[in-house]
Formats: sequence, C-alpha cells, structure tokens
Amino acid sequence: MITINIDTKPRDLRKMVEKLGRTFTKNHKRAMRRAAAEGVNRINKRTSLGLDVKEQPFRPYSDAYKGFRASKGRPVDKVRLIFTGRMRGAMTSGLQGQDGLIFFSSRAESKKAAQNNRTREFFGLNKSDRRAIRDVYFKGLKI
Repeated sequence: MITINIDTKPRDLRKMVEKLGRTFTKNHKRAMRRAAAEGVNRINKRTSLGLDVKEQPFRPYSDAYKGFRASKGRPVDKVRLIFTGRMRGAMTSGLQGQDGLIFFSSRAESKKAAQNNRTREFFGLNKSDRRAIRDVYFKGLKI
C-alpha cells in the first residue's frame, strides 16, 4: 500500500477549493456549449444517413409525397428529412442558465420539426449520443 501525506494549512486548502470552483464555473459554460453543439452535429449526421433516434431507417415516404418530391426534383429513394434545408439549418444550440439546449431558431421550422418528429423521430439523443456528448463536455472542462 502506498500512502501519501499532505501537509497543508486550512488557509491554503481554502484557496485551492476557491480556485477549483472558479475554474469549473469558467470552463463549464464553454464545455456545455461544445457539448450542445456536438448534440446538434450528431442529430444532423444521423438524419443525413436516413436514421432515426433508435438508429433505424426512417419510414419511407408515402406514394403521394414521393410524387410531390419527384415533381420538385428532389430525391425520393432515401428519407433524409431535407427539402429546402431550412428546418435542419435552423437547429442550433446554446445555454439556458447552466444547461445546454438544442432548439430551432425559427418558430415555423420548429413546428415543421415537431410534425416530422411525430412521423419519423429524428430530434432526440440515444445512449451513444449521450455518451459522446458527455465525453465532449468533460474534455471541455479541462480541470
């Protein structure tokens, strides 16, 4: 067994704790912003691959919607939830208090996303996403 004795005065220990607290507070916001941005990236990447939150392929487009997409020159072979790109382009991240937040910057695009999410669940994080986001957060803390 290895034993380490640390000889410090209470005043020194108090300064160390205060410094650690300041460092955590300062780094927390930056780390949380990075973690939330990673969440947006993972949702967009997964959706571009045509996969839902559970990593399963999206349900195919209906025949009527396939016809509409084809008439507008859009691909119909794989569901990627992109028509103009505005909805996914409006997905952003930020902070609300001490918490990271992923949201849509436009009310219209938020409504569109909610409608799409009812049919094909894309807006969410699975276990793998949460693990990756946690790693980005802790890496960003740099304590």
